[in-house]
Amino acid sequence: MVMTLERPAAVEQSDLAGPVEAGRAISAALLRRTPATFTIEADSVSSITGFASPIRLFLLMSGRSTGGVSAAVSPHFAEETYPAMLDLVARLDGSGASELWRPDGARTVALGDARQMFISADMPVAERSVSPDRLLEVVAAHRVPASWYRARVAPRLSSTSMVRVFYGLRGFAGSVFEEADAGAMAEEAMTGERRRFSLSDLN
Repeated sequence: MVMTLERPAAVEQSDLAGPVEAGRAISAALLRRTPATFTIEADSVSSITGFASPIRLFLLMSGRSTGGVSAAVSPHFAEETYPAMLDLVARLDGSGASELWRPDGARTVALGDARQMFISADMPVAERSVSPDRLLEVVAAHRVPASWYRARVAPRLSSTSMVRVFYGLRGFAGSVFEEADAGAMAEEAMTGERRRFSLSDLN
């Protein structure tokens, strides 16, 4: 399922906004409960985790009474999923919530009624799971075929207020990142709000 492609020639970058603007835009969409698609140029797993973990922590904390399910989809368990899980748990413990959070299945962190799921394409878990309804993230989306995403992930996204964030690199034909980036550009044209960002200045 995971793409193994040569890195293409450098893609010309527009004036992509950075991580601060990306965080604000994603948070605003989550708070408004409005559907939105964001693409974030990033080639470092550690920079993605550093950016995404505070958002995941916020959703767990804010949703502990009202509920909500978020999910992060990654190509590889060892490379992307496991480090992201460890980072979120460390942040929960560091925030004083060490007695409050609990595992809910093999790869789900729960805090009250809120859930954060971690899904690995190379190591799927055969267990019951709820569908995400707040935030869906796809990490290394340039290595995930759009056809696999449409067949395996998209059918689970039933919420009309879903916020979707795709992290990856531009220029990989056939990837879900390329498809999502086209959608993000269309949303920018319709709404006048930024949907495409870069984490390059975190590296």
